[in-house]
Order: sequence, then C-alpha cells, then structure tokens
Amino acid sequence: MENLDETALKKWIEDSIKSGAHVLAAGYQGQTLVYQDAHNHLVIKIPHGGGLVRYFNRHMLRHEYAVYQQLGDFDGVPACYGLIDRQYLVLEYIEGRTIRTKRPLDEDEFHRKLFNYIRVMHARRVAHMDLKRKDNLLVTSDESPCILDFGAAVIKKKGFHPFNQYRFKIGKQFDYNAWIKHKYHNRSMDEVTMFDRKYYKLTWIEALAGGLKGVFSKLVQE
Repeated sequence: MENLDETALKKWIEDSIKSGAHVLAAGYQGQTLVYQDAHNHLVIKIPHGGGLVRYFNRHMLRHEYAVYQQLGDFDGVPACYGLIDRQYLVLEYIEGRTIRTKRPLDEDEFHRKLFNYIRVMHARRVAHMDLKRKDNLLVTSDESPCILDFGAAVIKKKGFHPFNQYRFKIGKQFDYNAWIKHKYHNRSMDEVTMFDRKYYKLTWIEALAGGLKGVFSKLVQE
C-alpha cells in the first residue's frame, strides 16, 4: 500500500461497515469492500456475524491470510497487503470479470497460463480446493487468469501430518479437475487431449457428490 496509514484505513473500514458503503460483494462469511484513492486500489474482506459465528469467520480470514503468505508473489493471485486488526484482509484490486460472466478471447492461452499458475501454487504447498466455483476465477483486463478466494485452501505441512497431506493430495486433484472442467466447458470429455487427460481423475468425494446429486434429481422428477 502506498502512502496509506493502517490506522486511517481501519477507520475507513469501520465507517464503511456502519454506513454500508463501498460494498463490492457479500456472502455468508463476510463482505468485500473496495477502497480507492490516488495511489491505491484495494479489496478488503471483512467478517460477518457475532459471537461464535464471527469468531469462525475471523479464523477463516486469518487462514486465508496465511495462505497468501505461503504463496508469496506471483502473477496468478492478487497481492496481499496484510491483515489489519487480525480481522480485515487487505488485497490488491484486480480489474476483470469472473469466468461466470466472461469467457477469455484466447481460451487456449488463458488455460495454458491457468495450468502454470496451478502448478506454481502446488509447488508452494497450497491447494485451492474450490476452483470449480466460477466466481473464484477472474478473467483480467489483459485476458489473463487470476485465482481468487483462498478461504477453503489447504497448506501442506512439513513433517509427518498424514491427514493434512492427504487433504493436500485430494485438493491438488480438485484443482486439476476444475481446470479441465473450465477448459472443456460445454464440450464432451471425449474431446480432452491425451496430455490433459493425465491430469483428470475424479476423486471419491466428487464421485459421491455426483451420485447424490443424481439421486436427488430423480427424486425431484418423481
């Protein structure tokens, strides 16, 4: 952040919460505010609720902050500028639209970059876990991918942590499966290339979720 005092930013955040101004988005865990001045364009994630709900949502933002610290700097994610008062996550604002509302003009180049970003992310011991959600993938103003929202991400621990490392392994597969899903949207899996097919493997969790969805659909139709 350039020429911006943390205390002043905290006051701006608290005033915005009271007034309901500057809200970019709102979800069940919190709100996202947009701050802009002559030098800075920021996204600030704030927790919702009170009591145990707020405690949990603050914990999730602290976890997301830890993920950004683990990732460090690279083009595939917004820069992280800190966690103010241990509850306000400050990120770089990235101009663009989610893949839900905009497809990249050069699909092949976009997904080539996304694949490389996923590889960098995994090499830095982070699995996103929720890349299938279209709102978590941005098409930037220069037609590049940007990965958003690391609240569900898992950081692979060093040493002997079998459950954590199993989650990381599953999470990596989630990420590759999501990449295939976005790359081949509205196309048959028969069109997946031999190279890409190496990275696609339905996990037992996804298979179970798909089976339950099918059963529910049949029940609704009946």
